[in-house]
Amino acid sequence: MTRGHWRTTGFRGVGLSALAVLAMVAIAASPAAGTVIGQQHYSGTDSFSFDDCGFTIEVESAFEGHALLRADKGGEAFLLKDRFSYRDVLTNAETGGWFVIRGHGLFHEIEATLVGGTIYEFVAVEAGQPFVIEDSAGNVVVRDRGVIRHTALFDTLGDGMPGGIFLEETHTSVHGPHPGFAEDFPFCEIAAELTGA
Repeated sequence: MTRGHWRTTGFRGVGLSALAVLAMVAIAASPAAGTVIGQQHYSGTDSFSFDDCGFTIEVESAFEGHALLRADKGGEAFLLKDRFSYRDVLTNAETGGWFVIRGHGLFHEIEATLVGGTIYEFVAVEAGQPFVIEDSAGNVVVRDRGVIRHTALFDTLGDGMPGGIFLEETHTSVHGPHPGFAEDFPFCEIAAELTGA
């Protein structure tokens, strides 16, 4: 399992859940240019397990944050600003050994540019310490920090509503140390060492 996969199944899903809540709020709003159409404090817990590393890891997750959604000047693209934090405890089901993945930061879609039809290019920045691994004694093993800038294409579907279809990420720029962002990040080796697998 790569750190990128962890982010998809972990805390970034939180922002997407917040976006879903904001989308429901936005249904009743008629967006004006640059208008905040919804904001939501959120928090919750989750439990899941995975065996991508060759042994079962059980996860207990807690998360919280504040998400804000605003319409762009054309009223077709909606920009998310999500200040988040999370803490996941990962336990090896066989050994009982455990470690923590935690993070906090800001995910902010800063602009959306019409490419053609209903396709927009979104630019987002993610800043903070979004990915930290600690052993069971609280010692930091890996820490990502700094800023990541994402550029991606979305089809907004032209319905004047939040949401749409992700098409592709066109560019990612990483600033600051982000060892966990590397494609060859040895997540499974770290998990095995920290849990006695």
